[in-house]
Amino acid sequence: MRAILISAGKGTRLYPLTKNTPKSLLEVGDGLTLLEAQLHSLQEAGITDVVIIVGYRAEQIEAKLYKYKKEFKITTVYNPFYDVSNNLISVWMARFFMKGDFITINGDDMFTSNVIKNLLKSKQNITMVMDEKEVYDEDDMKIIHRDELVLEVSKKIDPAKANGESVGIIKFSGHGPKIYVDVLEEMVRHPENLNVFYLKAIQEIINKGYPIHFSKCNSADWGELDFHPDLMLIREHVLQTNLVEKIFNK
Repeated sequence: MRAILISAGKGTRLYPLTKNTPKSLLEVGDGLTLLEAQLHSLQEAGITDVVIIVGYRAEQIEAKLYKYKKEFKITTVYNPFYDVSNNLISVWMARFFMKGDFITINGDDMFTSNVIKNLLKSKQNITMVMDEKEVYDEDDMKIIHRDELVLEVSKKIDPAKANGESVGIIKFSGHGPKIYVDVLEEMVRHPENLNVFYLKAIQEIINKGYPIHFSKCNSADWGELDFHPDLMLIREHVLQTNLVEKIFNK
């Protein structure tokens, strides 16, 4: 199993923290970066083959990765268009690594190994990790699901109609990789898709009649780093779970 981290963006909503630092290298506790926390969770779940899509301040990310190259097989893919496009293009840049089973992960996701372990249990071609909560907002990547299938995924879904939220972690296996790559190749040929989220490709797959399944996770097992309050919550979580101590004293 391979993990593909989508970490090319500038993270402008976290300025000034990301003015000179990529979001994935923000400290989440006692010197531990978000990227290192992700690698730790992947390793705990048995995944050490990692591809990281980089762009903004790529050299900083590559420098941080150097000390992990003994424990992981790490490859970086550079997206030169990170400043003029959305993450659909970033994902497309990594298409040559989408052979065999793989998981795509948002570069701003904080997650426990349980999220990945549960996802790996799925035998379906395409499986999204999903969380459920009582109230959704406009910025959530919302989901409408029924009968164990994802029917819609978009930020534009009416919050009152949503019954799930995409965590930003998706597994592709079996026929899934080819289905995904074919849709990506088709979408990048249209200029209007230059600035769309890669999850639009998942919606396109649904529209073509392919089933998208989901794996549920608990709200306590993941977090997304988009805004300044998110960083405070993540740092509290790291402190409460002694995550830094677990990583550096393993």
